[in-house]
Amino acid sequence: MNSFLTYLFELNITLMVLFVAFKLFFERDSNFVVRRIYLQGVVLIPAILPLLPATLQIPVGSVSPVSINLEEITIFGTMSSQEASGTKSIGNILMMVYLSVLALGLLKLVVQFLRILLAIITSDRHQASGTTLLANSTFHASSFFGFIFIDPASLEDESIDHIIEHENIHRREVHSVDRILVELFVILNWFNPVVWMLRKSVIQNLEYLADSAVIQRGTDPLKYQLSILNQYIGSASITNQFSSQIKNRINMLNKNYKLGNSWKIAMLLPLAAIALFIVSCNDKEGTNVAETEIFFIVEEMPTFNDGDPAIEFRKYIAQNLRYPKEAAENGVTGKIFIKFIVDHEGKVVIPDQETLAKAEGNPLDEVVVATYRSLTEGDERPEENYIQLLKDEVTRVVSDSPDWKPGTQRGKNVNVLFTFPVNFALQ
Repeated sequence: MNSFLTYLFELNITLMVLFVAFKLFFERDSNFVVRRIYLQGVVLIPAILPLLPATLQIPVGSVSPVSINLEEITIFGTMSSQEASGTKSIGNILMMVYLSVLALGLLKLVVQFLRILLAIITSDRHQASGTTLLANSTFHASSFFGFIFIDPASLEDESIDHIIEHENIHRREVHSVDRILVELFVILNWFNPVVWMLRKSVIQNLEYLADSAVIQRGTDPLKYQLSILNQYIGSASITNQFSSQIKNRINMLNKNYKLGNSWKIAMLLPLAAIALFIVSCNDKEGTNVAETEIFFIVEEMPTFNDGDPAIEFRKYIAQNLRYPKEAAENGVTGKIFIKFIVDHEGKVVIPDQETLAKAEGNPLDEVVVATYRSLTEGDERPEENYIQLLKDEVTRVVSDSPDWKPGTQRGKNVNVLFTFPVNFALQ
């Protein structure tokens, strides 16, 4: 769960960086093709950037294969203990709420697809201006990939040619792809107000793009605006509709906006680099310790809660760590060794394997951030999914640790690596 939350955090940081740039540099730009490409980048780059391999992130150096071992702590539980399972944390509750809304969003999207599919199958076909139209009063004037819907009442309307021309542009340029991508992006990040602003911008820009193309083909602007006003405002869906965009579209047609240059698309690269730097500096679970050197023994060791970590940090762990319910119910015990870094700012960082390998000078395949060992020699090893539950719980509590007082070497705050063993034992 922690890794997914980190992914969402990094995704939304990148989204906000790119969208703020859109508002600053593209809001008054009438090069709608460039705007479309940039907005596609605003949807795709945040989703992809956090998935880049750790090798592209800020590396951490190494000096010695020895780390500081804190005194172990034992967490007791019973196979039937309610306390051992613990109550759901606020984080777990929030995750359940997030996933519930996400599931509802996906369900709504599937229902919309089914409605469109049903309309494609059941709607009457009509020919107008060499184009096949699907007469359906539900979708009004709209398009979805290769299909154009029209309100049956509009078939005899004098503005029908304008409608067809507008929707044909949506169809030819496959604007439905943009709509589907942004709807999926909204479902994933429904909690962020910026993503709803992005969605509005994408929808508006597609309409502006189609309107602009119609006018460029020689259509009288005044007659075209009148045809827009005559359209019935349909309900929102993933198809391209006039809907609530009518006023904005007419305003855009009447404004003399400066045509932007295609070079603005190149802004995506430096902005993505800036976003990558920001998420790297804020990634608490990644490899991004601000300085390049990790220490193992320093002149002044880090302290926790103004005291000895062997006492104070163990107390924090005892108060916050819970025996995983499923592991306790299945009689799983064991010792988990976790390695973590107290960085130069006093923050706890869980390193990845590559960082740890560089720090300890060991081959990558020989390094493990969290390891398992049985409490009694000769005990049968539990199933890996139960071992992972123990590792995840220790990682969760350690990574959520309050800030420490950082260690110092020659008067300078430095990064210090610790190894901490936690025993899980059943009574």
